[in-house]
Amino acid sequence: MPEENLLIVQGGGPTAVFNASLASIIQEAMSQPRISQIFGARSGMKGLSTGDLIELTNLTPAHLVALRNSPGASLSSSRFKPTEEDLEHCVEHLRQRKVRHLIFMGGNGTMRGAQLFREFCNKLNFEIQIIGVPKTIDNDIAATDRCPGFASAARFVAQSTLDLAMDIRSLPQPVSIFETLGRDVGWLAAASTLAKQDAGDAPHLVYLPEVPFVRDTFLSNLDNTVRRIGWAVVIVSEGTSYADGTPVFEQKIASHGATHNRPLIGGVAQYLSGVVSESLGIRCRSEKPGLIGRSCASQVSPQDLEDAELVGREGVRALLAGKTDQMLALLPIPIDNLHHQKFELVPLTKAAGHSRTIPPEWIEEDQTLAVTDSFHSYLRPLVGDLRYYPPPLSAWTQ
Repeated sequence: MPEENLLIVQGGGPTAVFNASLASIIQEAMSQPRISQIFGARSGMKGLSTGDLIELTNLTPAHLVALRNSPGASLSSSRFKPTEEDLEHCVEHLRQRKVRHLIFMGGNGTMRGAQLFREFCNKLNFEIQIIGVPKTIDNDIAATDRCPGFASAARFVAQSTLDLAMDIRSLPQPVSIFETLGRDVGWLAAASTLAKQDAGDAPHLVYLPEVPFVRDTFLSNLDNTVRRIGWAVVIVSEGTSYADGTPVFEQKIASHGATHNRPLIGGVAQYLSGVVSESLGIRCRSEKPGLIGRSCASQVSPQDLEDAELVGREGVRALLAGKTDQMLALLPIPIDNLHHQKFELVPLTKAAGHSRTIPPEWIEEDQTLAVTDSFHSYLRPLVGDLRYYPPPLSAWTQ
């Protein structure tokens, strides 16, 4: 019987459960007698093109447990865009190591890369099976109900909103603007609204890329909120833009420029805090957790961890069942059985390059509410329990 070796590629931004999927892939592959060796490409396709591969076949159970519980991308990731010559080298290294099964782990860009690599292999008549295992904190892969990595990042945002609110209302520091990751979709910013239980609770204003930003309305709403309750927490997604598509803020530093059509965005909260201070004369701070929001192991969602392990495990099983050129897609969680996980295989062509924004029916026109109860019903089982806090003591003694 010919060798059936497996190679794994991690691509795109890390998450808190990216390595859980990786550990699940390795563990499942090690349990399959048909798979002789397991390899990992360091730094994604860049490592595959240069032959920078490591063998993972002999990892111990202790190694896999440690890997499962580690944030980041243990194989190292990249946004490397290979040339045709690079792709030729990739095929050469796969041939040398007799790799018949290839797993691409990543988001939209990685799934698109997997699809393009399939087309290149077809041109060379190189037979290999390819399966995509999804991940992204942005939750913007259109072909799946949710993306492993998102729920944990959403949990971080929601809990951080609760924590930030306790700080802001404790001192005469009336406004804080909290910036979330998410690029041009608002899933993470909208997750902050899970913190809101009563009308006066944070967040008080939420700005999503799906809704055009209006500066005068923002300032008016914020001024009214501070006058009414004395403080405010504002959530703004890093990709929030005006109606004409112009970002509210964009980097001007040359070193922060585009990487394969992915400009380094961010800084909108700091910019808006200056606008608030200048326009309203209100003392305003900004918060930008940034990368810690996608790699915070202490806020890993139990459902997210289950999802991450599921797509990894089932990715290996799909390969051994003869499937190829498909991605593992998670199906909605049944309301009557929250622990029943379902999935399906979808073509890479359906998963690649199609970004999913928050459905319009889940968005409120009133940005003090941002999203509907339907959004919350979708998100709560994914995020899990949050830690809510009591009101100030002054409220108890009235």
